[in-house]
This record gives sequence, C-alpha cells and structure tokens, in this order.
Amino acid sequence: MSGNADIVRQIQEALGRGDIMAPMAHLSKDVRWAVNTADRSAAPWFGEFRGRQGVAAFFEAMSVVTMKNFETQAVIEDGDLVVVLLHMGFTSPKQREVDMDEVQVWRFHEGKVQSVELYPDTLAVAAAFA
Repeated sequence: MSGNADIVRQIQEALGRGDIMAPMAHLSKDVRWAVNTADRSAAPWFGEFRGRQGVAAFFEAMSVVTMKNFETQAVIEDGDLVVVLLHMGFTSPKQREVDMDEVQVWRFHEGKVQSVELYPDTLAVAAAFA
C-alpha cells in the first residue's frame, strides 16, 4: 500500500509530464483545490476550485502559460497531511518569465485527496500578467 506522500509524488510526476487526467483518480469527488492569494483577479487560476470538474478547470486556466520547469524539491508526510516544496518556471501569455517556488499543502481523507492549498509567489505571477 502506498503512503500519501507516494500518491502526491505520482500526481506531481504526472503533472510534470503535462498529464492532468491521471491525478483525477486520486481526488475525492468533493475535493477543494485553492490558490491562496489576496488578489484572485491577478491570474486566471487564482481562486478556489471545487470537485474534480473544478480541478480540471484549474488546469485549463493554467494552460495559458508555457511551462518551462516543474520540479518537486521535497515531499514531507505526516499522516493525512503532505507538504510539497515545488520549483516552477513558466512564460506568461505576455511573454514574461516567472521562476518561483511554491508550497503546497495536501490533505487526505480515507486515501483520497480532500484538499490542496497552493501558496505560489503571487507577486511574481501577478507581475507576469499585469
């Protein structure tokens, strides 16, 4: 049986390959996926997304950028809580480069992802879309 950290690693690897459908099987049907930022209008994917369809909408909103780098730096597990340190780089539709770190907090319930809280460099992303 895989631990929650292993599930998150599998999801991150799939996302790194651009496979946004593979992770869906690991999500609870009422999953909450949220990008924590004060200004939700700064980027198309800033905000809160609910359910698997909401997560698909999040990834659709992110598709406006050209991903250059997506590296998991660390995965830390404590039972149903998994924290990910991620480094990513992308080019915005305005051809502005973003190179940032992000912290992700994953919460599990009965083996499924219940919620994901993303803490990106919101100022860097907002500047790329300004």
